[in-house]
Amino acid sequence: MNVQHDLPPITLATSDYNRLLFTAMMRQKQNRRIPDFLLKELRRATVCHPASLPEDVVSTNCRVIYRLDGEPRTRAHLLVHPEDLIWPGAEIAVTSPLGTALLGLRVGDRMPFAETDGHLHEVYVEGIGLRFLDDGSTVTRSPGGLAWV
Repeated sequence: MNVQHDLPPITLATSDYNRLLFTAMMRQKQNRRIPDFLLKELRRATVCHPASLPEDVVSTNCRVIYRLDGEPRTRAHLLVHPEDLIWPGAEIAVTSPLGTALLGLRVGDRMPFAETDGHLHEVYVEGIGLRFLDDGSTVTRSPGGLAWV
């Protein structure tokens, strides 16, 4: 029996959408699974101006609080582009299956996803923490902190 679950709607800022589309296209020849899932999510996304992104939506450069598979313990990570990954224990690359599943969800949404090994999971978004916005200035992140240039 085939059971199809309705996927929650996702919303992306144009800055995330454009950068992720470029990333997915560049990686498409290297590993089909990651770009396919990412491209599928990009195709179904509603895209808005970064200033119009609702506060309860997961975007890159925000801290997301979530649960996996109904675990009692919550997790919290900063969602980042793979090129910006500098604190692997505290960050998730948006191109990973979990990162792609989290992207664009609202607080309270659930999203099924498959790991690269084929194991199926479901992520539940509990909250959004600190969000670093791109207001046109350059934000430089380093292990010691942040600098605006």
